Amino acid sequence: MATSRAKPSGPIRAVVVVSHPIQYYAPLYRALAASAEFDLLVLFAAKIGLEVRRDVLMGVDMAWNTDLVGGYPHRFLDGADRIQHTGLFQVDNPGVGAALAEADPDVVLLHGYAAMTNIKALAWARLNQRPVIMISDSTIDSSAQVLRRLLKRTLARAVLSQFSAFLTLGDRGEAYLARYGVRPSRMFRCPAMIDAAFWQAREHRAERRAAKRGALGIGDGEVVLIAAGKLYGGKRLLDVIAALKGIEAPIRLVIAGDGEQRAELEAAARIAGVKADFLGFVNIDALPDLYAAGDILVHAAEVEQYGMVLLEAAVVGLPIIASDRIGAVGPSSIARPGVNALVYPCGDVVALRAAILELASAPERLAQMAQASLAVSEDHRAALSVAGVEAACRAAMG
Repeated sequence: MATSRAKPSGPIRAVVVVSHPIQYYAPLYRALAASAEFDLLVLFAAKIGLEVRRDVLMGVDMAWNTDLVGGYPHRFLDGADRIQHTGLFQVDNPGVGAALAEADPDVVLLHGYAAMTNIKALAWARLNQRPVIMISDSTIDSSAQVLRRLLKRTLARAVLSQFSAFLTLGDRGEAYLARYGVRPSRMFRCPAMIDAAFWQAREHRAERRAAKRGALGIGDGEVVLIAAGKLYGGKRLLDVIAALKGIEAPIRLVIAGDGEQRAELEAAARIAGVKADFLGFVNIDALPDLYAAGDILVHAAEVEQYGMVLLEAAVVGLPIIASDRIGAVGPSSIARPGVNALVYPCGDVVALRAAILELASAPERLAQMAQASLAVSEDHRAALSVAGVEAACRAAMG
């Protein structure tokens, strides 16, 4: 029998349903759990990410060197042990409804709807008259088929109408939802959060920079471009190497990541005479010091729904060069064109080269944009993210 809850007078009893522990959302969960405004529970559908496993695109066995589940109440749904991959039909926990009934939430927060567990959670919430909020990080429809895009748009409108509110990361995420009929009044900005280690590196950047550059053998006069991610064609790192070819300025490319394209990239750099270091997979605990050693973050990908590396780098104080296909780009997002970021048309090597030269050859401009990154990243402090979630919950319950 459907039941509805009265508007709570105390903390908001919020239950998050998510496929598996995700390193980029653990800081948000911890911040919500620490807030007096929330009584939080996170329900995980699977244990993916907690143990060493093969990353197909990276081509390495890996596990994140960070605590993914500490600092906030959570539990794993029945069947979590058997789920080994994410996907619509792979993530399916029949007992999610019973778990929600036991938790008796005021509001349910779902990380999208591309899993049967999430769809069942949405159905439970609608049947029991509990408002549902979507945590949305989509910014680009990556489907190449026109018919598939049209079908998705039709289905998405119907599904999205079942949500009371949406938590967004930036301008492009909000524009994406608007294309599917979501009104601005239902969108609430919840700035992405990252691990405290990046903020600590920001506070001690000078000494960490010196130590890391020394370890990598980087000279004082070298301008270091950092690229971080999985090495495959879609990241378009060949564009970066092509853009650096023939530049006489002392620029050094440092690539953190591994994957199927690594050998091709190494050969391309060697042939082009580009000074490049390939570090392989760099775990999350070692990334802050790497950013501290750098001068510019470059992200050339052709499809990136958000791009957390932009936030990580900006927090440590790096200006950004990004393609126009990165979801974190926008006038009020983490990569703000002309403020702390130079944005170029994806695949335009000439424009990418010009952006690199604009920063690498002008120390004052580089320093100015570095300071802008520090200022812009202040919008990603925990208090603002928690306030966004609270606003969405209050509106949904109201």
